[in-house]
Amino acid sequence: MLISEMSLENYASFASSGRLKFGPGINFIVGQNNTGKSALLQSLRPSFPQTPHRSDRMFRSEELPPSSQSGTAIFSGSELMRSWQRSTCHIQVMVNHGKPDFPGELTRFFLTDAWEANFVRSFDFKVTNQPRAALPNPKPAKFRPTMAGPVFVEWGQIGNDFATIAILAWTDALFFFDAQRYNVGRCLINMAEKLQSDAGNLPAVLMRMQGNQGDLFKSLTQHMRDIFPSVKNLSVSSPNLSQELEILVWPVIEQLHKELSTTLNESGTGLSQVLAILTVAMTMERAVIVIDEISSFLHPAAAKALVRILESHYPQHQYIISTHSPEVISACTPATVHLVTKTGFASSIIPLDVANIVDLRALTGELGVSMTDVFAADRVVWVEGPTEEAAFPYIFEQTREDSSAEQREKSPQFTAVVATGDFTARRTRPELIFDIYSRLSNAAAALSGAATFAFDAEELNDQQMADLKRQAKERLLFLPRRLFECYLIHPAAIVTVINGHLEEKPVTVTEVEAFLRANGGLAKYKAATAWTGDLSDENWLKCVDAAVLLNDLFSKVSEARLAFSKRTHSFAIVKEILATDPGFAQELIQFVKELVTLSRT
Repeated sequence: MLISEMSLENYASFASSGRLKFGPGINFIVGQNNTGKSALLQSLRPSFPQTPHRSDRMFRSEELPPSSQSGTAIFSGSELMRSWQRSTCHIQVMVNHGKPDFPGELTRFFLTDAWEANFVRSFDFKVTNQPRAALPNPKPAKFRPTMAGPVFVEWGQIGNDFATIAILAWTDALFFFDAQRYNVGRCLINMAEKLQSDAGNLPAVLMRMQGNQGDLFKSLTQHMRDIFPSVKNLSVSSPNLSQELEILVWPVIEQLHKELSTTLNESGTGLSQVLAILTVAMTMERAVIVIDEISSFLHPAAAKALVRILESHYPQHQYIISTHSPEVISACTPATVHLVTKTGFASSIIPLDVANIVDLRALTGELGVSMTDVFAADRVVWVEGPTEEAAFPYIFEQTREDSSAEQREKSPQFTAVVATGDFTARRTRPELIFDIYSRLSNAAAALSGAATFAFDAEELNDQQMADLKRQAKERLLFLPRRLFECYLIHPAAIVTVINGHLEEKPVTVTEVEAFLRANGGLAKYKAATAWTGDLSDENWLKCVDAAVLLNDLFSKVSEARLAFSKRTHSFAIVKEILATDPGFAQELIQFVKELVTLSRT
């Protein structure tokens, strides 16, 4: 089976999802938490859930229209026949009046490679394009399945139709895995060949594989080693000659002492899901494997390893995987990617250009930027470093005005560039660097505008800054002062942060002020000509090398007990200033607001 198209109406957070197209191979559903990804995947379960969409305008149960799902699924005749044989139900088919002709239309249908079933699911499962031939004298006939093929039962009787077989095949072929803990390490002894949809008979399937397909079981074990470094071997046995089977996980390759193993049910979360997923991939002919929030039960490295194995070794299946961690996408080349967003009561789905995502992966790899930093961000602002990356969104959130427009405004994604020097180094062409980051921003966001940049002025003169702004197409703002740390020369806030890291002998505001006044005019801090002895002098604050000054200050007043950390302590000082003396940072607050405004244009 393969689901090629699907849409939802009045379901969960989706008033109307629009038409989603899926392909063979790996399909990703991405988005932030609580946007509707899990609900979307839950709708694919064999029993379609009735979860009517609610909004502030329509929320009473008696007035809600029913949920429905429609789309196109592709079945092979052979898988439909196998599902029918297992069910033994009777179906009604229109054939020519008289004795049914075999091999006739029905038999030929079950030999087809692919049948596109247009389905509608709500309270039941309907197929709107059931197979039928152009018959001169049609009459309903009932058939039952046998190993040899369909067998005529009787004429003119009401029976099930092809929708019955389609939902049976759907149930047989679709496997759903979520983040809950799977206690599937034990089951009763049986010779099951096919894994149940809830993986409840996993030990039995693996026992059969271990005995009848030893090489396949070895491959399964190797996959588990590749995904989980702590797993070295697997085995299935009957504990204490009971009527049950049990899966054992070994931290060593040699299986000499059972006491060294751990039961699957006692192993870490994620092992059961992965073992079941791989078992489906390795034993099913063609399945739809749905994995909800893969990053919730797997470490990023394990999730990537699993996706790589599924894509490279078992491409015959269709995988529909949701994740809030775009890093997983970097492990493969997906067939489709859909972004789920939510505003108020309504979720929306946006198909993303896979070609752009391939570009994004290449660019992030080249620049050393995480895909998570920029993927699915409406707007990206590239900033000087990790300190600004953390501080700027915090400043924006903490200083929003009470106006309704600004309260609703979403903060852009602030992301640090890898090396600011690339933009000013003589050996590079700055316009090319700006172009790379702009392409990265546009590839990352389905609805993004142009990239925006914010850099320190440092020692650039007015002409150099003007040139860089031109090369950035006027989407670059320079901090009004030399460095971000120039906004942190606040003695009381500095004392609070330093003392928060010292267990004894705290420093005082007097000590901090004395150091600053004694040293603020030194040549090493690059502001000797502007120094007047006034710590609040704007000319001095604009040009002092505050990063070096703070580094020396921390070491001196703490008596070498605490070294200044730009990433940790700068952000802490900003938080303290905003909490106790926000007026001191008014220029910095205004700069961040201007950045946010520029990112919207």
